[in-house]
Amino acid sequence: MRSRFHEPFVRWHYNRRKRDGESLVLTGHHNSNEVVTLDKRLAWLARVALDEAARIKLRVPLTTPRVVMRTWPDEAEVLAALNEAVAGERLQPNFGIPQCLVTFGRASLHRFVDGKPLSQVAPSGAPIGEKRLRDIAEVFAYTATVPRDRLPKLPSRWPGDKDSDGFLDLLVGYAEQVHRNHRRVYGSLFDALHVPEDALKRFRQGVRQRIGTLYPRPHALLHTDLHRDNIVLLKNGSLFILDWELATYGDPLHDLATHLVRMDYTVRERERMKREWERTLNLRGHSAMTAGMATDLQVYVDFEYAQSVYADVVRAAVRLGTVPGSPLLGPSVSQVVRALERARVPFGLDSVPGEKDVEAALAEWHARRYPGRRPRRWAFTERWARGQAHAF
Repeated sequence: MRSRFHEPFVRWHYNRRKRDGESLVLTGHHNSNEVVTLDKRLAWLARVALDEAARIKLRVPLTTPRVVMRTWPDEAEVLAALNEAVAGERLQPNFGIPQCLVTFGRASLHRFVDGKPLSQVAPSGAPIGEKRLRDIAEVFAYTATVPRDRLPKLPSRWPGDKDSDGFLDLLVGYAEQVHRNHRRVYGSLFDALHVPEDALKRFRQGVRQRIGTLYPRPHALLHTDLHRDNIVLLKNGSLFILDWELATYGDPLHDLATHLVRMDYTVRERERMKREWERTLNLRGHSAMTAGMATDLQVYVDFEYAQSVYADVVRAAVRLGTVPGSPLLGPSVSQVVRALERARVPFGLDSVPGEKDVEAALAEWHARRYPGRRPRRWAFTERWARGQAHAF
């Protein structure tokens, strides 16, 4: 039975190991991960066999603007449900799942698995190979198999099973909320970039006009952030899937769409992944989840492009920093230009600002948000002033 003193002891010994040995810090969009080497005492407290894992990591959420939907506030609960499903349902995933050992409020202690992120082996835009495409498709097939009753409780008024339209409305509603929440700080920037306040309503209306309603697919567990940085390649060739904090429960096509957009496949592998996803889910008995894919997948891809505008603009602005003066605009400009170009069709816009206009908009917003301080005025004495005059 776990004592109420257990967590403070683990934290104390973790901090001691961090002071005594070397640590590795890995930072992403949402979390900071600090990895330390285990010793016998910390391994015993964290309930980790020393011969099974040589290192352990402390995972701490970053304080950043909230621009993406989180269904479950505690990632540890999602990981526990996944590991419980593996044991209770005798599911055999072909990939690794993180294991949370101890939580400290918002922070948590995890086993550290040594491997290389796919982004290091195959950078954005590079092909990843047929085997890895098949392995990733199996990840989707596995998450589709996890029973809903094994997952944490969903928020109230969550769309029912097969309510694909309701799920899309939920996504659109959250993206609109993100826009509203950030209007006070970033509203003038959105306006300068010609992002309409009703852009997401236009998107939703366009979907209804084009295809009517979405196909009623069964819902499943979704990762929603499966990209090259979150896919780790282990020495034995298998995959290890990180970062389940954005997991949700809904239309499986949404998961495929976010993956296709964020993975940045080559054109050939993007089409190959779509076929492999459909083939694998059908083979694993989930053919109902692939129904209507020919029309509905593009809807979710367009939504991902649309909602990403708000997230990318906010992140680009945050990247400029808070110091008055002229910040380095290059990376932020590129990020915003790409987001606007991809969202042009979903938003129903005839054109979007180019690089020069985006650069000017970011510079003007930053100057207004963080104006340079005026030089401080000193009360000089008459004697000091005369002395300075003679000096010249």
